Amino acid sequence: SPASLSGSVHLPVTVGGSPASFLGGGFASSPVRQPRPSAPAPSKALPERRGSGDSMSTRASGDEDELGDEILALCKLIDADGNGTISELELIAAVKEHPEVASFVLPGVDPATLMEDEKAFDAIDDVFETIAAGKQRIRYSDFAAHFRRRGSERTANAQELKALYRLIDADGNGSVSKLELVEAVKRYPEVANLVLPGRPCSALDDEEALDLVRAAFVQVAGGKKRFEYGDFEAHFRKVHQAPPAVTCHERKKLCRSSKRVMIIGPGFGRQLNPLQGQVIEQAGFQVHWCWSGLPNPETPNFDARPYLPKIKADIDAFAPDVIACASKGGSYIAALWSHGLWTGPTLLINAHPSVLRMPAGVPVVLCHGSNDEVYPTPRAKLEELIASGEPNKCFLYYTANSGQLKTGHFSRLGDQHNMQSILTHDCLPRLLDAAMSTGGPELHMVRSWRERLSEERLQA
Repeated sequence: SPASLSGSVHLPVTVGGSPASFLGGGFASSPVRQPRPSAPAPSKALPERRGSGDSMSTRASGDEDELGDEILALCKLIDADGNGTISELELIAAVKEHPEVASFVLPGVDPATLMEDEKAFDAIDDVFETIAAGKQRIRYSDFAAHFRRRGSERTANAQELKALYRLIDADGNGSVSKLELVEAVKRYPEVANLVLPGRPCSALDDEEALDLVRAAFVQVAGGKKRFEYGDFEAHFRKVHQAPPAVTCHERKKLCRSSKRVMIIGPGFGRQLNPLQGQVIEQAGFQVHWCWSGLPNPETPNFDARPYLPKIKADIDAFAPDVIACASKGGSYIAALWSHGLWTGPTLLINAHPSVLRMPAGVPVVLCHGSNDEVYPTPRAKLEELIASGEPNKCFLYYTANSGQLKTGHFSRLGDQHNMQSILTHDCLPRLLDAAMSTGGPELHMVRSWRERLSEERLQA
């Protein structure tokens, strides 16, 4: 299975109590320089599973504090059995029984018609399905997150609506009857313009106009005898939507668009293995191919030194954040290192025989497969090579065969010279990101594992 080794070998990092981390399609042992503590630090109480379905509740008051007093109070009101989660039946019952829940969850809908009015029932069913995303029950945090997102919609004409509502609410009791709305439309042109836009004020005494006002009342009140400000605002507001959340994929593309990747052409397979370069270009990086004038370095007794000025000129002109090379191109990067012409982040695909040790202080990500037929190198030798670099700056991405089955076959094969595993699941771009990471390549791979999950999975 794929593995990583960072710097010199010491003790493995423990992640979640395990001495290893699963990274981007592989298993990674993660050495660090600190000694292992003699005893584990005391941990907080684990969440307690109390309800049915796949939800989990916790008694930690800190989690409840994050919900806010209003939403927490509503959640507890809805959660009839007090198990920390909400079922659809509990939500329906709470909307019917508690006006404050109804006005919060479904403003403008008469809770008394919930089981008789198909549209009202569908509305609350849609709310639950949106929050639950296929689950049987929803957590308080899911409920809060949904309505916070809905609350991120900003009512552009809020002040205007509040002023008009005060004009309509003649007795000032906080709710509006049909008669109050009719009288306000007759008395105040600004209310008439809101309720019956485009209709001349002089025509408001005719029967048709009164019918339109009554129809507007029914729409705002949602079947109730009186409506409140929340119903009024929900019907008449002009909304400025908050900008949509940026997905992990979009966020990475935005970040990568400012990063410059220089690829040493010979050995990278622009013609023979074109997908390798395409994956980098499609990931959003700025890419420059250093190709022209560089001969095949695999010829006998090849000397890279005459071609270093050409590569250095490209480095100076393009100012890359990282240099990537593969296969025989490793001889060029080895020469650049030995002459001090490049000390920046480097991605090296395949361990070229001319690379005998990692340069001091240089971040390097090395990729190699156990079935490399061109440069076959034992894993122990690769670990020794990566350990020659500075701790926490060098990272080995290694793919190996699985254990052998009784039939003599393998359930999984390590990469050959043309590494297939790095061409899927954003792996090659992530390895470039890792080489450039200021926190070290290994730590970046651990953190970016979460981004391999879909937005739906993260929400769940």
